[in-house]
This record gives sequence, C-alpha cells and structure tokens, in this order.
Amino acid sequence: MIGHLVGAICRQQRALLVLVLGLLVVSLAGASQIRVEDGARDIFVSSFDEYARFTQHTAEYPQSDSEIVVLVTSEQPFDREQLTLLQDLVFDGQLIDGVDFAHSIFSMQEYDTETESFQSVIEGDLSAYDDVSDALDEVADSPWTIVPMLNAERTETILVYAVEEQRVDDKQVQPIIDEFRELFAQVPPEAGLNFQLTGTLPILNTIVNRIIAEQGLLNGIGGLLGLITSLFLFRSLVVGLLTGIAPIFAVLLTLGAMGWLGLEMNVLTNSISILILVITMANCIHMTFELRKFARQGAGRNESIRGMMQAIASPCILTGLTTMIAMAGLSYSDSELIRVFSLAAVVGLCMSLFAAIVVHPLVFTLTWRISPIERALRRQVLPQKYWSELFGRTTQWLLRRKFTVLGVSVVAAAVLLAAFLPVQTTHRFNEYLHDDDPILLALERAEAISSPTQSLDIVLRQKEQGGALVSEPNLDVLASVHEDLEAAFPNNRIYSLHSLRRILRDAGQGASADDVAEMLEKLPERAQTELIGETGNGFKLSFRVADQPSPQIRELMDGINARLDQADLGALSAEPITGLTALAAVLSDKMIKELTISFLIAAFACPILIALWFGQWRFGLAAVLPNVIPVLVVGAWLMVSGWHLQFIGAIALSIAFGVAVDDTIHVLNRYDINRREKGRSFTFADVPAVMKHVAPALMTTTLVLSIGISSAFLSEMPTVIFFGGMCIAIFTLALLADLFILLPVLAVLERKRLASAAS
Repeated sequence: MIGHLVGAICRQQRALLVLVLGLLVVSLAGASQIRVEDGARDIFVSSFDEYARFTQHTAEYPQSDSEIVVLVTSEQPFDREQLTLLQDLVFDGQLIDGVDFAHSIFSMQEYDTETESFQSVIEGDLSAYDDVSDALDEVADSPWTIVPMLNAERTETILVYAVEEQRVDDKQVQPIIDEFRELFAQVPPEAGLNFQLTGTLPILNTIVNRIIAEQGLLNGIGGLLGLITSLFLFRSLVVGLLTGIAPIFAVLLTLGAMGWLGLEMNVLTNSISILILVITMANCIHMTFELRKFARQGAGRNESIRGMMQAIASPCILTGLTTMIAMAGLSYSDSELIRVFSLAAVVGLCMSLFAAIVVHPLVFTLTWRISPIERALRRQVLPQKYWSELFGRTTQWLLRRKFTVLGVSVVAAAVLLAAFLPVQTTHRFNEYLHDDDPILLALERAEAISSPTQSLDIVLRQKEQGGALVSEPNLDVLASVHEDLEAAFPNNRIYSLHSLRRILRDAGQGASADDVAEMLEKLPERAQTELIGETGNGFKLSFRVADQPSPQIRELMDGINARLDQADLGALSAEPITGLTALAAVLSDKMIKELTISFLIAAFACPILIALWFGQWRFGLAAVLPNVIPVLVVGAWLMVSGWHLQFIGAIALSIAFGVAVDDTIHVLNRYDINRREKGRSFTFADVPAVMKHVAPALMTTTLVLSIGISSAFLSEMPTVIFFGGMCIAIFTLALLADLFILLPVLAVLERKRLASAAS
C-alpha cells in the first residue's frame, strides 16, 4: 500500500496539489463556521441523573447563573445627581431586549400589613427628600433588607439584572452585555460613577472571548517558536519551513471538519488544534530526518521519498491509530461535551494522518528540484551526529544494566500508580481566570456587599399533591430546617420563604400561614417562583456559597445532607441538592474520572495494538513502561501536591500520551527495521545503533513541541498556562523514558533471541 501511495505522489503531483488546495479552501470555509461556546450548563449536559434533576429544577425555579451583576462605585457617598442617574439607568436596563427582571436599591420593598401591599423603600421621586442621604438611610435601616445592595460607606451599590432563561440557553448573551456596556458608556465621566459588569454570565462571556482571541494568536506564536527551533536544529531555513507546512495544514483541515460537522469550540475542544499540531509535527520531523538520511547517501528524489515512506509511514499510521483508540475510548462517556471532544479528536487525527503521509511527502516531492532545497537536504548536520553518538554510547551502558533498569522502572511505576489512584479531582467555575482578574475582583466586592452569587438549591417538596404548601406545619418544618442549617453553617447565608416570615415576626406583624400566603400573592412573579416554584408545591432554600474547589462543595453538600437526614420533615421531603454549583461539583468529578479511566485503559490497550501491528508481543510489553511512567509522574505529582486533576489536566495527559506513544513507536519501528535488515545476525551489539538513528529525531521533536507549546505561557487564562506546563513536563519525561528505559526493557524481553543470535 505504501508503495502505491509513493507512486501516486510521484506521478500525480499536480492532481494531488489541486486536491490539497481544494481541501484547504473548503477547510477555511468550514473553520469560519465554528461556534465558540462555554455555557456553564453546557459543560455538564449529559445522561447523568443529576443533570436530569437539574433540568427539571431550572424549569421550575429561577437560577442565579442567569444574572448579570453590575458593581457601581463612587469615590464619595452617592449624591442626588448620581442616584437620579442610577435610577434612570436601572429603568433603561430593564428595557434591554432579553432582560427579565432588575433588582437594585430602588426596587427594594417593604410589606405593609395595614394596606396588605408592598411599597418601595425609596420614593420614586428623589426630590421628595430634602437630603438624599435620608433615602440611603431608609435602605440601610429597612428590616426587609434580605439581600443587601449597598455598602456601609454608601460608595458602592450593585444592580442585578436577570436574563430571560431562553436567552441563556440559546447563548444570546453577548448582544445583551454589549447593550449594557453601551448604556454605561453614555454616563459622562463628570458623574463620578464607575461601572463593572460581573456575575456568571459576564464571566463566561469573558472566557469565550478569550478563547476566540487566543485560539489563533497562541497557535500562531507556538508555530513560530516551533519553526524557529526547528530551523536551528535542522540547520536549514527551507527544511524547517517545509517541515512545518503539513502540521499547519492538518490543523486547518481539522478546524474545517469541525465547522462543517457542527462541532463547537469550547473549553475542551479548544485543545484539539494543539493535539493535532503536536502529533503531526512529531511525525513530520521523523519523516524529514529519514528523508535527509537518504538524501545524504546520494539517493534521488523518488528513491528518497520512497525510503522515507517505507520507513516512517507505517509508524505514523500506527501512532494515529493508537491515539485514536485513546480518544475514541471517551465516546462511551455520559457527558455530551466529552463525546463531542472524542469525535473532534478522532476526526482531527484522521486529518493529521492524511497531512503526514500525503501532504508532507508531496511538499518535498514538489520542491526537491529547487537547488537550494536539494542542497539543504543533502547537507550533513554535525550536532545531530554528536547526539547520535552520545546516546548510542549511553544505550550501550544501559544495556549492560538492563535488569536494574527494568527493576527500577517497575517499582517506580507501581509507586507512582499508587500515588495517582484513586484519582482526586477538582473544578471551579472561575478557574479559567486569574484571581486578580478585574471581573473577579468586581465579583468579590459585589459579593462582599450582598452575598455569594452561587447557590446550592435545597427543595422541600410536599409529599401529597392537592394540599396547601403554605400551611402552619409546613412553615414550621421550613423554619426548623432553615434555622438548623444557619446554626450548623454560620458562615453561609440562606434565603427562603422563612426569611420573609421571620421579618414579619421581628416587626411584630402577623406571620401566620394565611398572612404569609397573602404576602406571597403580592410579590412579583419571579420572586414567588424563587421561593415556591412555578407549581407552588415546594419550598426552595438558597444556600449561598462562594466559588471554591469542588471537593469543598461536595463536603459541604454531605454536611447539609446529614442535617436533612436528621430533620423531621413531616409532610415534606427533601430532594437531592441541585443547582448549577451542586451539579458542577458532582459531575465534574465523574467526568474528569471518566477522562482519566478512559486514558488509563488506552495507555494499557495501545501496547496490545503495537504488538499486533509489529507481530511481536515483546514490543507491546516493552512499550508499557515508557508510555505510562511519564504520565504517572505528572499525575502522582498532581495528587501529592494537592493540585488534583482538572478538566484541562486530564486533556493534557491524553495529548501528552499521544506524543509518548509516537516516540515509542518510532524507536520500535527502527529496531524492527534494523533487525529485519540484519536477520539472524542481529545481536545486543546492534541495539545501540537503533538509538543512534532515532535519538536526534526524538530530541528535535521534543524541543520543537515543548518550545512551541510554551506559547501557552503568554495566555491570560491560568488553565491554558497550566496545560502548557503539564504538556512540556510530560514531553520531556516521555523523551527520557524512551531514551533510557525502552531499549533496556526490550533487551530483557529479547535476551534469549539476541543471545542465541550472538552464539
């Protein structure tokens, strides 16, 4: 098959060039259609029961993740002109298409039992106040202040705008945010007001925008850094440039395929382009090294291309297949996001394979006859020869200690695996941004004024349908649960219908079930559904929590469940804790573990494919340790150091594993070629020649990829920086494993065969 492919490349150059250029145009058109998404809910869309419950819950109760929070600050306490301007802005904001509800100091209300109606705390006409500070005093002193909206110094206030639920689900938030920014930009500077948008929706919008902005920039910088490195290592400008064409083409093909297939770009699939660039570049570097070897020996164009393809095409295909297995193993996940990632990765790896075994040889076939390129290909590169000899001698030294190398490797793998398992995971909504990011600092200040925006939702459902939810026994149960949780968790704020009933009691007003029911009827519709839901048969307790790692949230949920289990709920029953925060804490753990388990299965399954491909069970067994140890080193460090495993970390492990497998396959492929060439005369003395041949390519691949992916350190997103650091660490460890472990372990497995050949 390889021979036919080489023949087609050499004979049908123009036809293949037209095909490649046509695919490029189609890919560019497809890439322009890619949607970038990062909805907090979409990350957890799945067939898990927790997501089904969350979906039902969002249909009945308003969610805090559909709110835009605006922090308004002034250097001095708010004056009349500023408050008048703010009042108008609150009204104008409510008129923005997609805004469902607004809450501010101007919408705060008190319930008057005499008139049986709610009245605004602040008069609608601020001119009614001789001193406008009196209006702010009324806000601060009102016993009906459930969620504070004003700081003690009267220099900061928050505006909360709830976005229509369907606009959140349809990802139509950007136009709404743009309108708010335009609205606030119209405020004259002399007004002395500063506006900062924050909250879940603006934060997610910021993440999406940065993904879009950094996707091309970081890949471009990474490609440039990798190119500069390859130019230095290849000692040739043209050879480095030509080697980089196929990897770039592979990325464009992948993005085009994702666009035409309707696969979105999100926090997971954002790493696909890096995976494809890394895998394709690794294969192309190996192919270029092989091509130059034939060229230096005086072979012509067709002979060099054919020799390169016969030596490297097979391991490239095997690398693609093994990495596809690792990625395809994720398709069984219950998470839609992970399944999309799996499909995008498999499609991208197909594009990578096409670029490596068709586009790369075609590039050199077309350019070979250009004199400077031919001279560059035939030139001897002395640094490569130096490294070749060095690692040949090193391998010879290791072979004499092959049993020690095997023993130390096995013990190290066992210790690392024990440290890595059981996998501990972590997730935070705001982990994609630095803690000192302005939008997070604004959120921190807004939450200091009122309360955390994230919530664990506890629903006490009426067991029997038909009865009145707001009854004395039920309200007493709600009060008991509410106050018990407040006592058990004094650092958290809890809001429920009991909060309003307690205010009535403290004010000496009627707080019977009938009084509470009458008061409920006077509340705005959104406020009613927030407390008892659309169907009116379940009390909701909003247990507010700050953004924190998911293990802490799960621990908190366990504590809440323990209190609920001990409570006498009477005619009510407690549903499983839900809400976006609870969903994220539980499902992030399950999803990250699915990623890890699939990866570990692939890590041990890929050696089986290697053994079948080469027809040598020893090859597959020898490949286990060099592939697993680098990943286990990083994984164990994450567990021991307390970083734990994040989404991006699990993806980094899978990508780096692909590179580790790639290097291992190329070493085994060269071993197999040398052994077949020498036949029964192949002995221990010939094994170092394998490393002498491939060591320069392995080092070049690792350096190019590591320096290229170091562009991640320029990102504004800490998860991207973390991703780059993990990849570089595993790339380096994978190189060391292949240089120092693979051949000694294989020599132990092949010792009888090699010894009999020597005798």
